[in-house]
Amino acid sequence: MIALLPIDISHRETIAGWLHDTRVSKWWGDPSGRLEQFDETGPDNHALIARGGTPIGYVRWEMVDPDALASVGLNEIPPRSIDIDIFIGATDAAGRGAGPEALELLFARLVETTDAPLAGLCTSVENTRAHSAFRKAGCERLTDFDDPTYGPCHVFVRYLR
Repeated sequence: MIALLPIDISHRETIAGWLHDTRVSKWWGDPSGRLEQFDETGPDNHALIARGGTPIGYVRWEMVDPDALASVGLNEIPPRSIDIDIFIGATDAAGRGAGPEALELLFARLVETTDAPLAGLCTSVENTRAHSAFRKAGCERLTDFDDPTYGPCHVFVRYLR
């Protein structure tokens, strides 16, 4: 069974190890920058993904920045929407359904705790494993854009309202 567990600074080393794994860094980029992002994320905006109480991944979310969206031409995303980043870091847990289950839990939380119209996830057009996971979690591909760091990306969304 998958759960979203509260996260704090004591989990930083685990997250750092996963971010330095090439399976994760290939899609998440520079581990140092992502660790800074981890440090700056409030406790109510990220969680450990756990199976049977054992951490296997990480998910973070934040309200979209309309200016950042406009700068890359993503005008289809309404204000107050939520941007989600997720990965399964434990090698033996990848590809076993934890990502879609974690997203379902997060979507339910967002429906209860926000007035966000939708939640979105962006990933490289080459990250087919993530595309499959997002679709299993009820997301649909909304559009594409060219990310200045990651290149061509798909935008997947799940409507919350």
